[in-house]
Amino acid sequence: MRDGNVKANGVDAFLLSVFLLLLGIGLVNLLSASAAQAALYRFDAYYYFENQAIRALIGLGLVVLIYFLPGGFLRRISPAALVGSLVLLGLSFLPYFRDPEMVTYRWIRIFGVSVQPSEFARVGVVMFMAWSLSRLGDLVADFRRGFLPHLLLLAVFGFLVVLQKDLGGAFIVAALVVGLCFLSGMRSAYFLIFAVILGVAGWYYIVNFGYRVNRISGWLDPFADPQNKGYVILHSFYAFANGGILGVGPGQSLEKLFFIPQVHTDYIFSVVGEEMGLVGVAAVAGLFLTFVFRGFHIARAAGSLFDYYLACGATMMIALPAFVNMAVALSILPSKGLALPFFSYGGSNMLVSCLAVGLLLNVAKRTFRKEEPSEGEYVSRLSMEAD
Repeated sequence: MRDGNVKANGVDAFLLSVFLLLLGIGLVNLLSASAAQAALYRFDAYYYFENQAIRALIGLGLVVLIYFLPGGFLRRISPAALVGSLVLLGLSFLPYFRDPEMVTYRWIRIFGVSVQPSEFARVGVVMFMAWSLSRLGDLVADFRRGFLPHLLLLAVFGFLVVLQKDLGGAFIVAALVVGLCFLSGMRSAYFLIFAVILGVAGWYYIVNFGYRVNRISGWLDPFADPQNKGYVILHSFYAFANGGILGVGPGQSLEKLFFIPQVHTDYIFSVVGEEMGLVGVAAVAGLFLTFVFRGFHIARAAGSLFDYYLACGATMMIALPAFVNMAVALSILPSKGLALPFFSYGGSNMLVSCLAVGLLLNVAKRTFRKEEPSEGEYVSRLSMEAD
């Protein structure tokens, strides 16, 4: 089978182009959003940009490395990837590994490098889910074999991430698990159980933490407390309003000048709106949407169930945080503290996002370079289409 967007050597040129566009635009916007804060707090206006550029180069190296890995190797290491991500989450609770510069358990320091384990947990969860669901086949409908192990997986990883005071990260893990279970054709009754458990857990971890209640009340009515609960939301509004249709121009944002706290991380999309206007917002959102469509196209054409689930999971690793982050900046959703892939400052998110791209390119390489699927792949594809 062939695809017009894929070269003879199996490189998905279309997906790669969208990825490189997002990466380039993201770095330019990060430079603009972070320069003032870097100059004040780090005494170097290029501090955040230079660090992020180095991480982007490392990320590109990871993309190339993952691309060349054999599919069988990825399948074999999937359980180990889950165990590794679980170990990273556990290290965050050991004082020796905790990052002394951070006030929460979200970061650890290994060999002098700060790492956010919840980001890498997404990779482990996706790879394990792809391995597990592909092995189960029709047994995903079985309560004991198909549902309970994945519910346990969600519970363990979700709980550990929530303990790090990262409810947004726990939401992404839960969405990945539930989303892949849904794509596997699991019985609809099981999703009612998922919904009840996640609803109760979400309610508990919101109402018992005052700052989360304040975020929601500020989101519902930011004008009721414009100097406190609604402060960030209102200034994000101002950024988009200032941008208008065409934006105020690169580097000309006013809201990035300490009106929006940590604007180079959670609210960098507001700077996109102010400097690039509605046109820029639509272009960036459109690029992410194009990435998602291409990712699911690769998944749908995949020659095996493992590749199908792996491509779906890798696509969701980019799509979920991207659209949540943009929705938060536009006040469609309350603040979640999730990074915008390829845009927000942060090494862990950059590397994990590049890992997701590498996994997609790896699946595309093994899918589109073949003219005809093998008999086993053909049967797997028929079963997926029948589902």
